[in-house]
Amino acid sequence: MPDDGFRKWLGVEYTVMEDGHAIVHMNVRPEMQNLRNMCQGGIVASLIDVAMATAAAGGNYDTRLRPMATLELKVNYLSGATGDRLEAVADVLKLGSRTAVVRCDVRTDEGDICATGLGTFMTRRVHATDPGEMTPPKG
Repeated sequence: MPDDGFRKWLGVEYTVMEDGHAIVHMNVRPEMQNLRNMCQGGIVASLIDVAMATAAAGGNYDTRLRPMATLELKVNYLSGATGDRLEAVADVLKLGSRTAVVRCDVRTDEGDICATGLGTFMTRRVHATDPGEMTPPKG
């Protein structure tokens, strides 16, 4: 299943997709900005969620090793998300049999960290819409 819907609208680009680590980019378009010409906080939070889910799942919809769902997401906004492109770097801190805790930093195209996130993800059941080769998690 290719990235579609909201992920497609965000324009997410996957630079690195490894089990436990992901780097995701997004170009900031005018409709994503607030009145101060900064990327709106909900868009930044969405980028964080995509990056962390990719790291927890070990890939995107087409390549993931396990199906994951977001249980909890915390975002600290450190400065305005300015510039034309944002990069989110996510790393799994702990992967258990049912849950994963993941950390993520978002950098502007100037290299400044504008937001950081922490999330908990749950391994979910395989669904009929998942890729055919995906196997249910053990345990």
